[in-house]
Order: sequence, then structure tokens, then C-alpha cells
Amino acid sequence: MAGNHFKGSDSGRPAVPPRPNGAGKAGTPGGAGQGGSSKRVSPGETAMFTALYEQSQKAKKTGRARGNVFAGGATSASQPSGAPSVPANNVGAANAANAAGNVNAGKAANNTPSAGGAGLTGNLGTIYTGASETGTFARLDDSGAEFAGSGSKEDYYDFGLNYGSDASSSSTSDGLIRHRHHKGERKKRHTGAIIAAVVAVLLVALGASGFMLLNSAKTVKSEAKEAVEIVGGLKDKVTSGDFSTLPDDAKKIDELCDSMKAETSSPLWTAASFIPVYGSDINAARTMIDALSDVSSGALIPMADNLSQATPGKLFQDGMINVSALQAVADSLSNSSKVFKSANEKIQGIGDTHISQVTELVDKAKDGFATLNGAVDAAEKVAPVLPQMLGANGQTRHYLVLAMSNVEIRACGGFPGSRGVMSVTDGKLELGDFVKVDMMKEPLTPLPITDEEANLFTTGWGLTGFNTLGYTMGDVTMTPDYPRAAQLASDMQKAIVGDDIDGVFAVDPVFLQYMLGVVGGTQLPDGTVVDGSNAAKVLLHDIYWNYPVEEQDAIFAAVAGSAFNKIVDELGSSDITKIAAAIEKGASEGRILMYSRNDDEEKAAKALGISGALQTDTSEAPILGVYVNNYSYSKMDWFLDKRVTIDSSVENADGSTTYRVTTSLKNTMTPQEKAEMPGYFQGHNGISQDIDDEVLRLYLYAPAGGSISDIKTSGSGSIEMNEATHDGLKVAWGGVHMLLGQDIKVEYTVTTSKDSGHKELKVRTTPTAQTFEQDK
Repeated sequence: MAGNHFKGSDSGRPAVPPRPNGAGKAGTPGGAGQGGSSKRVSPGETAMFTALYEQSQKAKKTGRARGNVFAGGATSASQPSGAPSVPANNVGAANAANAAGNVNAGKAANNTPSAGGAGLTGNLGTIYTGASETGTFARLDDSGAEFAGSGSKEDYYDFGLNYGSDASSSSTSDGLIRHRHHKGERKKRHTGAIIAAVVAVLLVALGASGFMLLNSAKTVKSEAKEAVEIVGGLKDKVTSGDFSTLPDDAKKIDELCDSMKAETSSPLWTAASFIPVYGSDINAARTMIDALSDVSSGALIPMADNLSQATPGKLFQDGMINVSALQAVADSLSNSSKVFKSANEKIQGIGDTHISQVTELVDKAKDGFATLNGAVDAAEKVAPVLPQMLGANGQTRHYLVLAMSNVEIRACGGFPGSRGVMSVTDGKLELGDFVKVDMMKEPLTPLPITDEEANLFTTGWGLTGFNTLGYTMGDVTMTPDYPRAAQLASDMQKAIVGDDIDGVFAVDPVFLQYMLGVVGGTQLPDGTVVDGSNAAKVLLHDIYWNYPVEEQDAIFAAVAGSAFNKIVDELGSSDITKIAAAIEKGASEGRILMYSRNDDEEKAAKALGISGALQTDTSEAPILGVYVNNYSYSKMDWFLDKRVTIDSSVENADGSTTYRVTTSLKNTMTPQEKAEMPGYFQGHNGISQDIDDEVLRLYLYAPAGGSISDIKTSGSGSIEMNEATHDGLKVAWGGVHMLLGQDIKVEYTVTTSKDSGHKELKVRTTPTAQTFEQDK
């Protein structure tokens, strides 16, 4: 309610309410007193003031009748029972009535009424009639002067009514408090009340809904637990070869997933997903269940049906691969690739979560689906050629296996110190003895190589241009182009032994360690255990330090052969997912390579990332090659620390990208290790500066269609850079000398082909014998 505080005049006339503008009555302000005909007071306003005035007069009479005194500072007489107490006005003191009405509290001057002054307290606030019973009344503007407003309620002053704290207030010149309410106040108050009511209803509903959501979550958890248990059983049945009940199990899992999906798709879960902060956890759970439901119906059921038709038996057992069952798995994964990829996208797209248990589940789901997605990609590529690679339908395939030694480093990985032949017929694996690598023998002549290969891998450095690349299987891996190295190796095997080779695998001891960590360990002739914790150190360090020179190569070959046999024999009883993870890790680090003479199989190897081929297609993702060859004729690369760092990149307008890259090398050998180093471990090249001199060649292969420029070298070792080409790729290479503790840093700019379209630069680099910590 809006209105005016009344200001008494000096005329001494009785206080009366204002009248409408125009000719006034005696004792009543006329039109002129109200601002003239142009400043009218609305009939509603006049009625309001009249009503308030009449209330104040009645209140004064009631107060006198009850003995209450409003003036002169006299205290009130006794009041009738139940009558409201009206505090006395004390001269010079703060008027209690004013304080109650928030009108003049704390202002002594204004709280000292003259004779005849009266005030009214109550729910309507405090009304002042001025210093006497008579006077005129007017509205006041912000400065205290009289004015006439438009008639809208916001132009008037209230009577201290509690309209809310949003009204602005100030004092007039005579000490009265003005309150002004703004347009839209009441609408805002109504809107706020509506919002408050809605929130209250939601809170009440949440109490019941929260209980229902809890029960629903318990149901989902129970069903999820049951589904996980069945999935665990499925894996056991697949590896054991019990395929007959797989369709029933798959259907049960699908039913549970459908139930969970229906439960989490209810309005209750939808509403819960809007809860601030924790709604993201609800959405994460719904997304995971949705993805599982898609996989169960679109992939698991078809796979179970396919396996039920396969030949019974374990996937792997006693050196035997169940070609029929493995083919069914590969085909099912390949056929369901869209389902798996879609599910993986959903899982990887889950955002931040806040409940620790949910976050843990999401992290596991992301890792699991990423691994599964990789398996699906691999299955798509290998499924079409898997039967022939495993010798299906009575075929026999022969694969040469090279065991590389990273301590005598080669561009593809290491010196192939021993070799063996693995034969496969209808999935039956047979691995021959591993023997020391051979050189081409007279009257055979070395296999021909190109001028580019001769320039990069054999010319100079005390070699007088001798073609070792085409002469010994131990040097074929000096070229970083693994298909070329494998072709040379298989041709040498044919020339020396007479074997027709269908493909060549190359692995290093670090990969063998990964695999032994899954299938278990083997032993050296003296009983030393070689397993997933020490295989690399035993094969690449301890053999050379602890055994006579004449026994070292034989021991290396024996352990390599024993490790391969262990892997083949234990495949059936090992966790297939862990085996897959070990293979994937080795492949990503370049520690397992494969070549096939069959074009389709070679394409599959390239698609799997294990072909080791040079990238010569300018439209594909650009690859920077960083390779190293040992020319000290030593085993000192156990101490080689090699790192490649992409420092910055800039995308160019023509579609190419420029990168600033740093390659660093360091000889980490210590003086004590130098003093204890066996003779066979030491450098033997005549150009070596000392027995601890790391004599290397560093090769920087530009991406296809790209270049390497702005080369800067530094460090305590020495390097001389040169330029060359290899199969259409630009190469920057340099001869390195590093004594113990010395290092080399090469900084350079790599520019990709404009045809690559800003595809991200990848780095392929020679795997070393061990990984050094960043601060070493």
C-alpha cells in the first residue's frame, strides 16, 4: 500500500484529509494548495487518505478515553485488560512508537512533539499529524518540497508499512522517512514466491523420488553384477572350447542389459540427471549401460552364434591354434565393427564425474573399450587372411624368426644374433632350433643392394664400402625399411639352408620379456630364471658379462628358443587379453615386426602397424624416422639413451606443418662400468677413440614429400651431418662419437608435405635396450 506521510502546517487548523483538486471547503486545502488544476489527486488517493485520517482520529479518541497520553511527555494511565500498550513519548528521547514504525527511530529532535501532537502506532505504521491539530497536508518530493505526482503508486510515500526490503528509503527535510517502491516490485515478489513454491515441491518430491531412485540403482547394480559374472564365464568357455552354451549365455546378458537400459531410461533417472554436479554421474551410468546394451545385442549374440558352429576345442592348446574358432571370433569382431566403434565413442565421450566409485568405473570402461576397439580394428584387418596365415586346409607356412639384440643396435631394432624357423599346418605350430646367424659363404656372392643403401649403411668408417647389408643376416636390419631387410634375410636363408620362406618375424628381448610376463618364465642352462622381470637384462647384459665369449651366442640362441617355445606352449592356459596387450605394447614400440611375401598379408601387417615399412605416400599421416646403427662393433648400446622430442609446431597455409624437433643421444656408461666391461662388450672398430666410444650413425628421415632443415648440433660428443636420399625420402645423417658420459643434441625443423593436410606428425624410432628415466 502506498501513500503520503502528512506534514502539519503552521496555521493551527485541525488536520483534515486532502480533498480533490478544485474549490476547497473551509479548513481544507483548495485546488491551488494542491498544485492547481494541472496537478490533480486521484479519487482513489483521496479515498485512501480520508480513510487513514479517519482511523487516526478514532485512534486519538480511543487513546484519550483509555487514559493514554500522546503529548507533553506525560505517562499513560492504566489501560483496560487486553488493550495494546502504547509507549509514552518522552521529551528529548527516542520515540518508541516511531521506532516500532521505523519512521523516526533514533532522532531525538523529531521525536519531541509539541502540545496537541498525536501519533498512531499499529499494523499500518505510524501516522504523524504534525505539531498541532490543524494544518494542511501535501505530498513531498525527494527534497521535502511539495509536488503532485502522476497518480501512480510509486510516486507516494508509505506509512512505514513493511512492504519488503527492496524499497528505497530516505529522510525528508523534517525528519520523516520516505519509502519508494519501484515499478515491477510486486511482480518480482510474486515471481519469487512462485519459484520458492516450485523448489519446495521439488524438494518434497525428491524425498520420495530419492528413495525410489535408490531402489532402482540397487536393481541396476544387482543386474550389472550378474551380467559381469556371466561375461567372465563366457571368456572361460571360449578359451576352454566349450561353445555349446554360449548363445544362451549371450541372450541372458542381453536381457539383463535391456532391463538395465529400461530402468535407467525412466523419467526418474532422467530427472536425476539434471541434479547439479552429480547429474553427470547419473548420465555416465546411463551411457555405460546404453553402450553395453548395444554391444550385447549387436555383437555378443552374433559372436556366440558363430562360435557355437565352430570346431570345439581351446583357441590355443599344446602348440595348436583352433583355426575354426579363431576365425569365428575374428569374423564376428570384424562384422560387428560398427557396433563396437559406436559404443567406444559413447564411452570415450563421457565427461567429468564426481562420485569416486562412478569415476573408477568410467575409467575402467574407457580403458576396456579402447582395448576392445583396437582388437576390433586388428580383427578387421587380419580376418580375411588369418586362415591362410595359419596354414588352413592342409597348407604349411614357413616363417623365419629373427631374435634381435638391441645392445648392438640396428635401425630396425638390433643385430639378429640368432634365427629359427617356425612352421604352421592347420594351426599346428612347430618351432625349429634357434641357431647363430650365418654369413653368405663362398662361392656365393653378397646379395645386390642399391647405391642409396650402400651410401647410407656400408660406405666409409673403416668398412671400405664392403656390402655387409647383403652379406650377413646380422646386418640386414641396418636398413630401417623392414620389408627390405626381411626379403634379404629370407633370400639368405634360401641360399644358405635351402628353406623357402613365406614370411619373417623379428622380435627383441624386451618384447620376449613382455610375453614371459604373461606365460611364465624359462631357465638358462645353469638354472638362472628368465621371466617377465629380467629377460631383457639377462639376454642383453648378463650373458655378455657372466659367460665366456665362446658360449655367449649359443646361450642367447638357447634362451630365445626356450622363450618362444614357452610362449607357444602356454598360450592356451594364459589370459588372452593380457597376451593381446603385450603384443600391442611391443608393436607400438617397434619391438615386433612382420613381413609376408603374400601381398594381402603384407597389407594386413601394415594396417596393424607391424610392417616396419618406410612411409612413402604423401597423403597419409606423416612419419618422421629417427634411426640408429652401431658401427663400433660392440655390445655397448646397453648404455645408449636416445630420445626424440617435438618442441613446437606451426600449420602453414599450403596444408603443410612445420615442427621443431630435438633428438638427443647419451652414453650413460660410468667409469666403474668401463673398468669392469668384458672385452666382447667393448668397441672394436679401428676408428673408435677408446673402448668406451659409442660409434654410431644417426639417421633423420623426413616425412614423405617433406624436408628436414635448420639443423643445429651441440653436446660434449661429436657429430658430422650429411645429406642423402632413400626410396624418395630426404635423409639427414651423421657419424657420432660419444665416450662415457658424453652426449649429443640435434635440433632441426621438420616440414611435412602439403598433401598431408595438417595430419599430426608421428615418430618412428629405433627401440633401445632399456628405457632411461628423464633425469638420468
